[in-house]
Amino acid sequence: MPTRDILFPMISYPEPTATGTLEKAVALAASLGAHLSALTFELDIRSPVGLYAHPANVGGILAAERAKSATHARDLVAAFDDIVTRRNVMHERTIEHCPPTEVGGHLIAHARLRDLSLFPVNAADPGLRSLIEDLVFESGRPILLLPEGTTRDLPTSFDTIAVAWDHSRPATRAVADALPLLQAAKRVYVMPVVDEKRLARPRSGVELCKHLARHGVETAFEEVHAKGRPIGDTLEAYAVERNTDLMVMGAFGHSKAREFLFGGATRSVLDRPFGWTLVSH
Repeated sequence: MPTRDILFPMISYPEPTATGTLEKAVALAASLGAHLSALTFELDIRSPVGLYAHPANVGGILAAERAKSATHARDLVAAFDDIVTRRNVMHERTIEHCPPTEVGGHLIAHARLRDLSLFPVNAADPGLRSLIEDLVFESGRPILLLPEGTTRDLPTSFDTIAVAWDHSRPATRAVADALPLLQAAKRVYVMPVVDEKRLARPRSGVELCKHLARHGVETAFEEVHAKGRPIGDTLEAYAVERNTDLMVMGAFGHSKAREFLFGGATRSVLDRPFGWTLVSH
């Protein structure tokens, strides 16, 4: 089933999603022939925002922050409308009104009714991490991470895709979720990192290539050696070497009282994706 319905959260606070990021999201939707549903928020901010705010000024500060979020949300919608009209992309947009603590729940509810969520990642905003966690572990849908401020040029189509394979359940789910994109790609690399951890089935990558071939996917199998590097750095180096357009990987982690414990690759990618990255759990 092709990717036809994409959710695109647009961050309104504290800093808005960049216009260039909106352009990239719309261009990708256009290349896929997909409907793009933009979602942003006017936040009802009730907690103090400055450690040194004088109590007498708290009400005015909160009102200013609420107004900031509302202005950003409206500006994002206006910019989005302009871009999708120029690109002739099927679309809709929604502004939700809620406190910051409810944003994750709204994202999950919308994401469960889409093929995937395209999430802009700003490494300078650590508050985004919890929202990404919500989508990855609770939506039941794949998440496509769109890094802001990356030094690599982000393509608008995925001709070359790398699959980070370790025969785990999350990696298996990621491959299944990415299948429409894999089928449309020109080159797909299946790449286990062989010296990072012990693989349950060392030759399962070859078997995966055969499985994908039955779905019309042309694949190449390449074992990658970490050579003592962190797994995130290993994946990034491979992506640069092979000039890949998209990395597909499973998100390894679990939650206890909402405190997530991650595998090294998951933690690295969620904090600082090095390019388009599709993650699934």
